Amino acid sequence: MSVNKKQRKVNLLASQKIDLRSRKGTKKQKKPNFNKWYLLALFYLYVYIKKSISFVFLFFKSKPRLTYILSICILCLSFIKIGTYFVGTYSEKILPTHIQIETDNKQITHILNTEIQQELDKAIKANEKRSEFIHRINSILASKDIIDQYWIRLGLDGKLQINAIMQIPIMLIEAKNGERYIISNNMKIIAKNPLPQDYASLLKLEAPELKINWKSKNSNIKNKKNNKIDSNNSYIETNSSVNFPWLMSQTRFINSEMLKIGTGYSLAKIAWDSNSGFTLKINRNNQLLSQKNTENNNTKLLKNTETIKPQNDKIDSDFFLALLGENNINEKMERLKRILQELGNKNIYPNKIDLDFTDKASFKFQPPNPKSSQM
Repeated sequence: MSVNKKQRKVNLLASQKIDLRSRKGTKKQKKPNFNKWYLLALFYLYVYIKKSISFVFLFFKSKPRLTYILSICILCLSFIKIGTYFVGTYSEKILPTHIQIETDNKQITHILNTEIQQELDKAIKANEKRSEFIHRINSILASKDIIDQYWIRLGLDGKLQINAIMQIPIMLIEAKNGERYIISNNMKIIAKNPLPQDYASLLKLEAPELKINWKSKNSNIKNKKNNKIDSNNSYIETNSSVNFPWLMSQTRFINSEMLKIGTGYSLAKIAWDSNSGFTLKINRNNQLLSQKNTENNNTKLLKNTETIKPQNDKIDSDFFLALLGENNINEKMERLKRILQELGNKNIYPNKIDLDFTDKASFKFQPPNPKSSQM
């Protein structure tokens, strides 16, 4: 009986269709349906585009001249754009075949010519682009402190032209620890510790209290390549106790006023310190001054028959010192002019003039000594 029951159950299960998927897990998939608003939007967009095209077409059709002009302009712009692209692509392959450098300094011209020729040889071997070569030439010119302005041109003819304007050195500063700096007409340092024979004719300023921290453009560019600094411009830092711009402006003013004194006098050196201010070393041409005074005396009617002779006939030139201090430099330079004129008319040649007073000027006179020491 038990066997028959089991057989019936098996037959019953076999006759039934078993759905292995759960009814809860099955969902009917909906067929994709486009909403009416989407179709409507596409329809209006199509109509708008069609109207716009027809409007533009009718507009240009009604104005043929304007259509021709616009067509020509569009074609010209296209040709220019395409031509510029091809010229730029072609120019990148051009390296100079001829180098022309024009400066007012033969030494700098020779240095630039040598360095640029070396860079050109490297560029030809490495098959560099024109822009990369120009960038390196620009770095070379920017690294020269003495160069004020420059222009670079490399045309399609392969000719490299460089024009550079030099800064004019006008002053030599001897600062703390005997360091010497060359100052240009733009009040910029262009060299440090030059050779003794170089710049010998420049006006010298001695300022032993002045400490200058200066780096050249070339060293800054090298540091920038090593990621040490972010700027490639030279800079000047001085100790806070000395006003560097004021010192430079006063020195230039004194030099310009000395040029107005006239023949026979020339400014050799300026010394400055915080205690005594400015001290001038002034060269004096005694022979020239004597001749000038003699000519002036001969043009006047003299009451006395005696002619005043200079007290230093044997000495052609010497120097004297003028103490100015720090304040009222303009007034003191005017007083110095008057004193030198009055003393020169009397053939009196002092060796020291002290103008560091508000109401008077004192001077000391000594016969000039051929072996007088420099200050």
